[in-house]
Amino acid sequence: MSGGNIPLNHQFLLEVLHAASSQSQELVQQASAQLKEWEKQSGYWILLQDAFLDRSLPVELRWIAIITLKQGVDKYWRKTATNAIRKEEKQHIRSRLLPSSIDEAQPQLAVQNAVIVGKVARLEYPLEWPKVFTDITTIIRQASNATANGQNDEQATLRLTRSLSILLHVVKELATGRLSRTKSNLQSVTPEILKVLGDVYIRHIQVWQSLLSQQPVPAERAQQMMVISLSALKIMRRLIVAGYEFPNRAQEVNQAWTLLRDHIWGFFNAEKDIIASAEINMLLKKHVVNIGKVFLDVINHHQAAFALLPGTLELLGRYWDVVVTHGEALALQSKNTVQGINSTGTGTGDVRVVEDETEKERRQFREKVALQGMLLFRGCLKMIYNPTTTFKYRHKVEKEEIKNATALFKDQLFTPQTVTHCMEVLVTKYFILRPSDLDGWNEDPESWNEQWENAIESYEFLIRPCAEKLFNDLVVNYKEVLAQPLMSVFNSIGSIAKDDILIKDAIYTAIGLAAGVLHQSLNFDRFIHETLVNEIQVSQPGYNIIRRRVAIMIGQWVSVKIAIESRPTLYKIMQHLLNREDPLNDLVVRLTAAHNMKRCIDEWDFRIDAFLPYVDDIFHKLMALINEAEQTETRMGLLDVIGVIVDRLEHRVAPYAEQIVQILPPLWEQTGDEHLFKQAILSILTKLVCAMKDKSVQYHHLVIPLIRYSVEPGSGMQVYLLDDALELWEATVRSTPAPASQDMLDLFPYLIGNLDIASVTLRKVLEIVDSYVLLAPRVIIETYRVQLFAGFAGLLGEIKPEATGIITRIVEVLIRAAKQIGGDSALNVLGVELVNSEFLVKIFATLRESYEANLTTGPNKRHPPTAVMVTDCFSLVARIVLANTAWFLDVVRLIAERNGQSLDDCMKWLLDEWFGHFVNMGHPSQRKLNCFALTMLLETNQRWILERLQDLMTVWTDVVTELRDEDGANDTLVYWRPSDEEESTEPETPERTRRNELTTSDPIHSVDATQLIKHHLEKVQNENGGPDAFRETWVANVDQDVLSEFAKLGLV
Repeated sequence: MSGGNIPLNHQFLLEVLHAASSQSQELVQQASAQLKEWEKQSGYWILLQDAFLDRSLPVELRWIAIITLKQGVDKYWRKTATNAIRKEEKQHIRSRLLPSSIDEAQPQLAVQNAVIVGKVARLEYPLEWPKVFTDITTIIRQASNATANGQNDEQATLRLTRSLSILLHVVKELATGRLSRTKSNLQSVTPEILKVLGDVYIRHIQVWQSLLSQQPVPAERAQQMMVISLSALKIMRRLIVAGYEFPNRAQEVNQAWTLLRDHIWGFFNAEKDIIASAEINMLLKKHVVNIGKVFLDVINHHQAAFALLPGTLELLGRYWDVVVTHGEALALQSKNTVQGINSTGTGTGDVRVVEDETEKERRQFREKVALQGMLLFRGCLKMIYNPTTTFKYRHKVEKEEIKNATALFKDQLFTPQTVTHCMEVLVTKYFILRPSDLDGWNEDPESWNEQWENAIESYEFLIRPCAEKLFNDLVVNYKEVLAQPLMSVFNSIGSIAKDDILIKDAIYTAIGLAAGVLHQSLNFDRFIHETLVNEIQVSQPGYNIIRRRVAIMIGQWVSVKIAIESRPTLYKIMQHLLNREDPLNDLVVRLTAAHNMKRCIDEWDFRIDAFLPYVDDIFHKLMALINEAEQTETRMGLLDVIGVIVDRLEHRVAPYAEQIVQILPPLWEQTGDEHLFKQAILSILTKLVCAMKDKSVQYHHLVIPLIRYSVEPGSGMQVYLLDDALELWEATVRSTPAPASQDMLDLFPYLIGNLDIASVTLRKVLEIVDSYVLLAPRVIIETYRVQLFAGFAGLLGEIKPEATGIITRIVEVLIRAAKQIGGDSALNVLGVELVNSEFLVKIFATLRESYEANLTTGPNKRHPPTAVMVTDCFSLVARIVLANTAWFLDVVRLIAERNGQSLDDCMKWLLDEWFGHFVNMGHPSQRKLNCFALTMLLETNQRWILERLQDLMTVWTDVVTELRDEDGANDTLVYWRPSDEEESTEPETPERTRRNELTTSDPIHSVDATQLIKHHLEKVQNENGGPDAFRETWVANVDQDVLSEFAKLGLV
């Protein structure tokens, strides 16, 4: 490809498509860029379709063309899209969509075109493309007539296959539409389409059944017919579910349902007899599975309809027969496995008959059908006890249907006998470990354990998790029925032969899952002491299976009902199961014990004192287990267990911290780019630092480099690790005693860099800045004030009011620190930077905006900034006044000069807004702070404040009255240091100590409001001619009611 602007025409497009299919990455990138550039040009999409339709071109070029066209339909077909495809082009493209792929020989190209037809139909049916269904069904009818007459018409077969594929994608698109208009469009055409498809399905079933009865079987022709009937079945499934509001009321659905109900068992039983070819056998199995999907989709989306469609109870009975039959086959396999375990003496052998590939596929197929049967029973239980809720109005007929359906299943399906039988089948057949389970256990224990830990989420695809889910549903909803049978199962443990390990494991599985029901009947504490303690000490081959199950069962029961007195026994059991020296404690047993140890610790009734005697040994064994594990997911799970223990131990973790910290650097290095594991390491370090508080300083040599690596923009890991690194950073700063190390202070510039991100992490970044200001105020002021104030100024006006409040509070602390560190000279330096950075300029601009907005009324009324933001801005201004009144005037003068105002003019509008906003200040401490600032302005003896004496008296009256205690004497915001006896014995973080000192040194919490007001009132009187002259000049202008209320305070 040559550079420059390439004009759009057929030849150049083919050249670019050829480049896009090249092996050269550079050519592909150039071609992709050119195709993207052409997207905006008229005629481009038609030329792409031309390239696809040109069957003389290589398949690779046509593939690129159709894929690009599909992406364009996604992006530009809607009228509202930017650079949307013009109406004339759409019409031209649409007119060729069906003819273009009806006889397309390349299946992968035909599928892509079918996808495009579906997307276009979803957007344009019925307004712009009203005949799409008519056109497709016409082709289907014509082709079906030609293929179903027994003649080998290859062209008709191809047209029928392609048209069914197109119809499938159109129905898929419309069925997934959420708008009621889309659904109603599909429902309006469903009856007619279903009749057409039903005819295709029946006729082609008959054709391939006839072909399969011939000798020899014409395999290729039979496969083609089976593909057609399977395609029709897939479309019918979606139409029955999405095309009807009430499928049970439609005659055609009832007919199709009856037909499918009969076909499924005929196909299911015929599967083992058909030996024509593996492909035909597979297609027959697909028919059975897809018919099952019809039943599952109906019960999931139309619960009442499923129950009311003909023959549903018989259907469920046949499915349960499959469940039972398959379960018996599994039990037989497991019986042979037990014999193998007992004969080899290792727990790994068996005497199984090796399955050939055909038998294995047949077993997997029957398992899939049995799984569908279990899912159907779960759907029935859900309909009875947890029906789908809807906000849509239900008519009387619909309510009656739901009532009848529920009664049908409750009274005739789930009888006490049936429920008990289902429970017994699940426990005795499906809770037994299979040979393949034990093979996985021995061959790859880590992967096997990880898979089983998460298997319950895959219940729709795996039969063991589905059996457990169904068992849970039965137990929860039929407690009264199953309580006694379950206790009978439990009581049978004593009669089970010692070497019948898998049966015992299955019963223990049921006891664990049924904890929520059995806890009222079963004394599990006695069971622990009398049975489980002995079970885990048996050294018989295969008892690693029982040990694993004991750990799981304890994890299931600990949050239900295990006495606090029994907890030490639980910890001893887990301690024993974690012991690597015992040969029966293989890796799976120890990993399971570790996982369930977390459940024992992370629960409501946990008592730290009972756990402490076992901590040292358990920590040691967990660390060894992490070193032994190889897979990232396993190590992450073990780190999570350790993290929970650290959380529970709190400050008591110090003796074990070194063990934890030693394993983390090698793990960090071994993980490479696996950011999830790195996140887990950062998380456990955060918990460790929080627990150890100031003692965590000894691990700064590890923590600080990890923080730097995780937040450094060039590290490549910032996007993955930033959130967890900020949590660790915050915990580290809060736990660091002053003075901080230089390494800790050198991290601060990264915070300033992260201020620009202004994303979800901004609040956390600001909180860490706040902690740094408390930790090292001198360093922040002397070294970073310029960058910090510039960063703050850039954020103002762009962030939420809550974040603005954090920023103003940080600056308040810096102002207080500057005065303490360097007095008035430090304040002057700080003030100049606050103004030059535009920070204070923006603060005053916010106040001015609020002032001007409050002056507007009527239609031209402007909304001021939020009251919370204005309060935070005034609180910052108040801190400046409290620091030094003269400095405040200098700062205001600088800002006024920037705005072309005099100091007096600026103070006039500022005080107007300040006094006017005072009533909107909610927190007592903020009200007191602003009251102090307004009072201290009397030190200036300026007319603009003396004229506001009435406003001042109103503020004084409100604040003093609010702050006085019940006796009317003391200021309730003045805090006193607690005595030594009152102080908590729990260690505090260094930051908590720093914040306490900041609070107790704050004038708001150390100076009585009445004393400060009285002092300044006396001072201003003496400096303005004495009490009499002051009264005549200024007090005389105060309203008598305001004056009399103020006089009641007794300050004058």
